[in-house]
Amino acid sequence: MFAQLTHTLLELKYLLCMNFKHKIILVSLHILLVASVFPQEISELEIPLCPVSICGENPGDHEVHKYSGFSLCFRNSYKDAEWVSYTLTQEKLIKNARRTNKFTEDKNISTGSAKLSDYKANGYDRGHLAPAADMAWSGQSENESFLMSNITPQAPQFNRGIWKELEAQVRKYAKSLDFLIVATGPVLEKQPEEYSFIGQSKVRVPEYFYKVLLAKDKAGNWQSIGFIIPNEKSGHDIFSYKVCVNEVEERCGIDFFSALNDSIEEEVESQTENIFTQDYPVKPDNDNKDKGNNNDKIAIFRG
Repeated sequence: MFAQLTHTLLELKYLLCMNFKHKIILVSLHILLVASVFPQEISELEIPLCPVSICGENPGDHEVHKYSGFSLCFRNSYKDAEWVSYTLTQEKLIKNARRTNKFTEDKNISTGSAKLSDYKANGYDRGHLAPAADMAWSGQSENESFLMSNITPQAPQFNRGIWKELEAQVRKYAKSLDFLIVATGPVLEKQPEEYSFIGQSKVRVPEYFYKVLLAKDKAGNWQSIGFIIPNEKSGHDIFSYKVCVNEVEERCGIDFFSALNDSIEEEVESQTENIFTQDYPVKPDNDNKDKGNNNDKIAIFRG
């Protein structure tokens, strides 16, 4: 049903005069209809179970907020979101908002998000977790992608290199799928004081970032893949960093896709070869996964 609806709506696009106003109307219709056929399970699968849900950690250090295009869990002790999650569809890949680059503090965070001044002259990019390009289907979602709660310190060579390549690959997947659930964030596997930080807000600088994906193949079977990539320059293929979702869960202490039946979840989250990799042979350079190639000096401070 979903694929048929998508085909019909894409045909409708060509019947409309494609000025900006009509594009907004079309995409709004797409999203409303898509939402009406999305099973409740999809919405539930979007939201990971973070340590506050699993281990009963201090709830004040885990703030979950929902925005128009994504949800996130903000860790106040790190000043970073530990996960950002959303669902991509073919409809949401239609661009209807112009990139603003208007970074804004997130007033929803009780203890305050990072500030713009935290990133001033320290050598790090303001790196998106939910990419602006994934949120360009509406002006509101695109603007919200520039909230500082969705931003983390990323080495320029990482942000503009392999991380950008992975983001583009995710959108490529979404073009051929009914839906694609995405969860992404920094790997916060150490105590806050063990990380370098930037700015007066002491925004912790992650050493690794992850991305996990979940979708159904044409036969209706669940498929997943994960990536863990060092926050540094890389000369390797993105698929050199592929891992199963179980490995991401172990390192991050987060339970992804928990709404799946337990037996299905275990099988799906152990996958490393499926629809996400079948057309992309992996180069054998796994020995270099954790080795840094960033020779540029970056000004940081130790906690």
